Amino acid sequence: MKKPKSQAKPKREASNHFEESIAGLSPSLQREMQALRIHEAKILKLLSDPQKAEQYLSDPLSTLEAHGIEVPVLLKRRLQQFDPNLAEHLRRQTYALPGGQTVTARIRVHFTRGPKEG
Repeated sequence: MKKPKSQAKPKREASNHFEESIAGLSPSLQREMQALRIHEAKILKLLSDPQKAEQYLSDPLSTLEAHGIEVPVLLKRRLQQFDPNLAEHLRRQTYALPGGQTVTARIRVHFTRGPKEG
């Protein structure tokens, strides 16, 4: 049962959410993030493939450029300094508890589309 319009929560627009998420960045990085956002649909499609998402975690710049996504200069510099061992850090690790039980941590990274615009 739907709520009457007067009681329904207002939906936050995707553009407002994006603006809020980059608000803490420098103005130049904000401009570059806006420029990269043009490719959002292509990037999300790319990251929906688990193998390509794994490549992205180990080398995001090469992955984006290999798929024809132009990365702005400042972001390119930051991505060149990216830790290539990040994917290794996300691998499963097993921990032994004092009672002899073992626990395996499993980290999942999901790339999702934000709220629909407009």
